[in-house]
Amino acid sequence: MLDIAAQKSFQERLSAIRTLTKDQLVSGQEKILLTIKDARRNSFFEYLGNTYFIKDLNKYEETSDDFKSKKGYFITELTCLCLETGQTTNFEWEFDDELEVSMTLERLSFRNLKDDEGESIDEDDLDQIADDKDVIVINGEKFWYEDDWASLYYRGNREEKVYMYEFENESHTKFLTIEEWSGSGRDEYQIYTSSPVDPDSISIISKGDL
Repeated sequence: MLDIAAQKSFQERLSAIRTLTKDQLVSGQEKILLTIKDARRNSFFEYLGNTYFIKDLNKYEETSDDFKSKKGYFITELTCLCLETGQTTNFEWEFDDELEVSMTLERLSFRNLKDDEGESIDEDDLDQIADDKDVIVINGEKFWYEDDWASLYYRGNREEKVYMYEFENESHTKFLTIEEWSGSGRDEYQIYTSSPVDPDSISIISKGDL
C-alpha cells in the first residue's frame, strides 16, 4: 500500500487531472501563438517532458523603497503541481523588452549561505552586502549581487510587503533570491535558487480560469 504522503500526492494529481475537460484544450495552431503569459489558474502546460497544473497565480509589483509608490512593473508567480512527480514548483515570468521566465530549483535557509571568506551570514548582513555589491557563496558556488528592490505581493485581496535581494552566478545560469517579508510583527525570509527558462520550451495545454 502507498503511505499517507504518497496517497495524498496521488489524490492531488488525480483531482487536478479531472479538472481538464476536452473543451478547454487549445488547438495545435493556437499553441504556437500562446506563451506562459496566457496561462491562468487551473491551466495546464508542458515543460521538458513534464506536465504542470497551475494551482495558484499571484503577482509582485515593484514599488518605491518605502512601499508607498507603485511603479506598475509586475512579476507573475505561478505555483505549479508537476503531474509526473507530485512536486510543487514555482515558475515566474516578467516582461521587460522581452518575455523572461524562471523556475525555482531549491529552497534554502541562512545556514546555507556564506560570505566570500567562508563566514556565516544572516539577515543583518543583507543591506551591507547590497551596498557593497558583494558575493554570497552556496556550497562553494558564488552568487554576485545583481539588484535589490521593494515590492507588494498580491495574494487574492491581500497585499504583503516584500523586499527582494537578487544575486546571480558567474555563468548566468542560476539566480539566488532572498525575500524579506514584513507586516506580521516580525520579518520572515524566503531564500531560493532558480534558473532561467526558455519561454519557447513551454507549451500551453489549456488556458484555465478566466
